[in-house]
Amino acid sequence: MIEGVGRAGVVGGGIGGLAAAIALRAAGWEVTVYERAPQFTEVGAGITLAANALNALDLLGVGAAVRAGAVEDRRAFARNQRGRVLVDARISDFTGGLVAVHRADLIAVLAAAVPADCVRTGTRVVGVHADGRIDTDTDTDRYDLIVGADGVNSVVRNELWPAAPVHRTGITAWRWVLDTPAPDPVGVIMGRHGEAGVVPITGDRTYVFTAGLPGISDLDYFTDWPDPLPKLIAATDRSTVVVDELLEIDVPRQLWTGRAVLVGDAAHAMRPTLGQGAGMALEDAVTLAACAPDLSRYSSARRQRVARMSFLSKHGTRMTSPGSATLAALRDAAFLATPNKLAVAMFRSNSRRTLQGWKPPQSSA
Repeated sequence: MIEGVGRAGVVGGGIGGLAAAIALRAAGWEVTVYERAPQFTEVGAGITLAANALNALDLLGVGAAVRAGAVEDRRAFARNQRGRVLVDARISDFTGGLVAVHRADLIAVLAAAVPADCVRTGTRVVGVHADGRIDTDTDTDRYDLIVGADGVNSVVRNELWPAAPVHRTGITAWRWVLDTPAPDPVGVIMGRHGEAGVVPITGDRTYVFTAGLPGISDLDYFTDWPDPLPKLIAATDRSTVVVDELLEIDVPRQLWTGRAVLVGDAAHAMRPTLGQGAGMALEDAVTLAACAPDLSRYSSARRQRVARMSFLSKHGTRMTSPGSATLAALRDAAFLATPNKLAVAMFRSNSRRTLQGWKPPQSSA
């Protein structure tokens, strides 16, 4: 451990903020986490953690606790809106190994690794400054490093990166967890104007997600989709479903200014097409701790990767929800013309290259 690196103020106690706090403390930083909520909670549903996210969690020292929730590597299909199988694979073929948990469970694991005296819950940050000052609704403190980990509506980004606005996609997402084991088949369904997925998660529960292009504003749109989706929707208490519009942020040309950096959704909120929102935030946290206090190095190490993932996530919607019956038919034909073994091999190769192959830079120490 490096002693006396400096003081870091982390704005936001979500996945990225807690991960950054853990990583920076391990690198010798004195860390304070500011969280507006009175306690660590995560409004949301399930979350999928692929090989890169699990690697980052291992480096944070909490990988074993999270991996305890690894799902059985079972068959997973990509199907079209009529239920026709386009790809017959296994979960690991798409992700290089997968742990799927409730967001609240992941937050609990991360929060347990941050000492209580490092955390200021119930504290609202009202302003930040590139010279290291953080203003709350009660006081001002100064830090050698400010980490903006406060999500898509980040105060840090709005104050110091005003040219990185939030973009509305018009895509509505519905996400929920059922306290019953995931029925077969699991996997994704790619439609014409929407997509859906059924994922087994820890505790013999089921994570379900759907997303509809602009104009699709009711979950009932999916009630005539292939099984088991209609049954899962029918079994759902609609009041427990998280409904929101997907938002995006153009990745800034540099992820640092003065003494401040951005991590996670504050820096690069992206569509969940690749399931890499949390993965990118965890990578950010580990990379920041390896690079700080050289914030330029952190920005250089992260910007190209997160910009690429953001681009792929955005344009992946054209495959999962192309917007017309004609384009959906062309997509299906392309999949069906590809031998299944070749399609699976392509997914495995991409997983090895982009997920299993990720490693953080060497520490600056």
